[in-house]
Amino acid sequence: MRFTIVGAGALGSILGAHLIKAGHQVQMIARGARAEQLREQGLRVRGLTDLDLACDVAQADDAAPACDALVYTVKTYHMTDALKATRHIDAQSVFSVANGVLKNELLAKDFGRDRVLGCMADTSGELKADGQVEFTRNVCLYVGSLVADAASRSAAVAQAIDTAGVNARSVGDIASVEWSKFVGWIALFTLCVLGRANTGRILSNPELAALAVHQVKEMGAIAAAVKVQLIDQSPLPVASIIEQPFEAAVETVRAVGDTFTRTAPSHRMSSLQDLEAGRRLEVEGTLGHAVRIAHQQHIEVPTLELCLSLVTGIDALQPSAG
Repeated sequence: MRFTIVGAGALGSILGAHLIKAGHQVQMIARGARAEQLREQGLRVRGLTDLDLACDVAQADDAAPACDALVYTVKTYHMTDALKATRHIDAQSVFSVANGVLKNELLAKDFGRDRVLGCMADTSGELKADGQVEFTRNVCLYVGSLVADAASRSAAVAQAIDTAGVNARSVGDIASVEWSKFVGWIALFTLCVLGRANTGRILSNPELAALAVHQVKEMGAIAAAVKVQLIDQSPLPVASIIEQPFEAAVETVRAVGDTFTRTAPSHRMSSLQDLEAGRRLEVEGTLGHAVRIAHQQHIEVPTLELCLSLVTGIDALQPSAG
């Protein structure tokens, strides 16, 4: 298959390297220092795999005019600019691995709902300053069509990625999968920005685990209002947390933290990586979007509102905000 990957951070590099190794035609859209790194060093992935591969690097203006799958791996705050630069590409399928659920609305405006695939990436990595990517978690990258007649394309994309070595599946109710991660991700996002530690340590902490439960239960009310059925999906079993009594839910979150410590002790949320590197945080397109939906649905979300204020303030102090 022909893949065009917009963005060459951790996930973009992991996908690109595996797909190239599997024999697919891949073009990486990158700019600035990262583009130069790719031209000089190629894609270098360590951790769960060991790959060093040359790659085709292009600016958005010089991108191939057509592809089978156009994959956006940029942060939510870069999506608008990335779409402006690449909307000319004729792609059979388009999806974004970005956090949250706003991305599908943005993609549909430019490419049409029939070509957009929903996506939830339970896949993790970290881009180091020297250009090497540490591949830390390979649970599953879920894709699914937003319209019924695109199911075969979703299956083909998932199969290509999965057989290349990045675990992937095509699912029927992608909205449920995306929202189930989104609900848990919001809690993880705020906790990592406040706690500034590896994921396992944060979730194992009783006070932070309690804060996570408050957020998950408020996010669950939002999901119910927009008629999305939540499921127990990695990394947090949000459906169970919402149904459990508060103290039991706290212990569920702490158990997830223990699992992270045991199976992925070095795992750090990408938001923490951004915070420590002085980069912008994904606030408005994720937590901000959730709070806006809550207000539209007349749902009280005091914990989410407080966390939004805290994270927005921290984001404003980042060097990149100056």
